[in-house]
Amino acid sequence: MDEDARIRVNVETQTFRFIPGKPIKHDDAVKLAKGIKSGPWVVISHKEPRATFVVEESGSVLVHGIARLEVARLVIQELLLSLGMSEEGLHSEAGDMLVSFSFGRAVLLDLAAARFADVEKDERVGCIRIDANRHNCNLLVFNNGHGVVTGQSSKRVAEMAVRHWADQLDEEGALA
Repeated sequence: MDEDARIRVNVETQTFRFIPGKPIKHDDAVKLAKGIKSGPWVVISHKEPRATFVVEESGSVLVHGIARLEVARLVIQELLLSLGMSEEGLHSEAGDMLVSFSFGRAVLLDLAAARFADVEKDERVGCIRIDANRHNCNLLVFNNGHGVVTGQSSKRVAEMAVRHWADQLDEEGALA
């Protein structure tokens, strides 16, 4: 079987920040969007698609629980309309994503930790932590070959990190 065909990479979630042309007022978010005041923020639960909005002190909104920018933009537009606000001047920023992956093969954790300076065994969680500096992210890999990528905002770069480390581990005989 082709090695690349075994590797699966999936974006689970990504954080997005939306900055409306005019800041969202916290009182409006509580009254009109059924938000809950929590310290300096207002938290709003969205049902379909399932997501959480956090209205920041500045009036911008963090969106958690959605993996695609287009979908996040649509739900923010819906929120703005429910608040009687225009989407004019709406800007977005993409934050870190959580990416799950599978090498399609088991990983010999002790061997991997012994062979690479960038790999550390985490006994608490039962995985290895790979400091993927080249790809500006971290990989947590379990012995069954499944893992997650953290600290990266690009799916392509996360996928490159997974493929790079799959090759490195395979070359050292750490994939079973």
